[in-house]
Amino acid sequence: MTGSGKVTRQITSIQRAGALAITGGLWTSPTDALDTCAYLLPAPLMIRKWCHRAFVHMATLPPEHPLYAPVNWKRMHATKRHQGPLHSLSRIYNTKAGRLKKIPSTPHDASVAGELPFHIYILMSKENLTREFENTVEEIQVFSDGSAQGGKVGAAAILTRKDKPDHILHFHLGSNTEHTVYDAELVGMVLAMHLIATKKRSATQCLIAVDNQVALKAFSSDIQCPGHHLVQEFLLIANRMQKHRRKCRYKLMLRWSAGHCGIEGNEKADGEAKKAASRTTSSAKLLPPYLRKLLLMNPTTVKRAYSDNLINTWKADWLSLTRGKKMGLLDSFTPSTKFLKTISNAKLSCEVASRIAQLRLQHAPLNSYLFKFKKVDKANCPACGNKDKSTTHFLLGCPVYACERWPLVQLAHRKCKALSLETLLGDPDFAIPLANFIKGTNRFKYNIKTHMQVLSTILECKDDIWAAHASAISQIFTGEPLPPIT
Repeated sequence: MTGSGKVTRQITSIQRAGALAITGGLWTSPTDALDTCAYLLPAPLMIRKWCHRAFVHMATLPPEHPLYAPVNWKRMHATKRHQGPLHSLSRIYNTKAGRLKKIPSTPHDASVAGELPFHIYILMSKENLTREFENTVEEIQVFSDGSAQGGKVGAAAILTRKDKPDHILHFHLGSNTEHTVYDAELVGMVLAMHLIATKKRSATQCLIAVDNQVALKAFSSDIQCPGHHLVQEFLLIANRMQKHRRKCRYKLMLRWSAGHCGIEGNEKADGEAKKAASRTTSSAKLLPPYLRKLLLMNPTTVKRAYSDNLINTWKADWLSLTRGKKMGLLDSFTPSTKFLKTISNAKLSCEVASRIAQLRLQHAPLNSYLFKFKKVDKANCPACGNKDKSTTHFLLGCPVYACERWPLVQLAHRKCKALSLETLLGDPDFAIPLANFIKGTNRFKYNIKTHMQVLSTILECKDDIWAAHASAISQIFTGEPLPPIT
């Protein structure tokens, strides 16, 4: 889906203007090369990204929203007649709206309402964290963790009691294109709460240790963040536990445990979570009822996965072009943010950064380029007279600039690299020396005095009035009047 051709061209024109402003390229530079240097997704792909984000957003609307019913209709993509924009979006992106999390319309902060059936304790000092866990008084300790490995996501929880065997639960969430490690952390907490709830002798002080502070702080939010349904499930189990054990000495504490700090239970949970990421899942009878059905997908992950797919498509299309293959020799990572970060160096002036971008685009105001537009009479190098006045000759071959080029030769020797276009225009370490080289050559410095002399010659300033005007303008810019024309 790219929309109307006219609208696409208009967006492309606007984006091109932005790319020219970012890179400082000349107006003749090709649009696809400008997008690559500025790392801007081409307009047709950008439109597809916007449409996908809009459809995913509509798929996360709550049931009370008017668009909930048409978007979540099971036969939406099968409609053949009288199709509308929603039908087109559903058919193109093939995203099952029913599997996406629904964001509640009204916020609800359980911590403000005083409805949390547990206490949350986050110790900010890692030095005292190990000592705190060694001196814990809770009889039941449960460690939970989430992990992503090999493109898969899993969670695990391990219940430990003194002089008792450990009890472990695993849950494999699926691909990292549908779930995040944050979701896995919350699933691990749900598994930990389920382990406590299923123990007959859990009417005592219990501890759940989590190595993710964001997951713990989710209980103090409005529960409208990603993974809110897992937070609500955890609160449901915890409230049920609090109600059944109201007359007992039951007490629950959620505590942060930093990863890889020597806490034995946390290290075990980390290893079990990696096993869960490798498609290890406990029996459905042992899992909480909520996790026995298909888990909802994270909208943020779905949008990120589609965006990554568009970027891969862009890279493949760009590298298939002749222009893309040539630029790929300068930078094998193109398109990427590498070049954009290079010219964004604070030590580079806007003028020099623009010249570097122009040289990379092969559209720089050298004589070989200006001769194509009849701006100069010859394409020869103005410094040495060589017929080849290309980017390669200016940066590497012109003998007049050998002195200015010497620091580049020395830097390339120290880095054990050959002095080539790939090195000068592709290595960020050469950006500052290359800028000094461009400044030292004065090749792109605008000479107003010479320009006014040419202007006077063109106008054949035999008239004293024209000559006086030209001399006055020259004196304003250069401080010296033009010499008399014979």
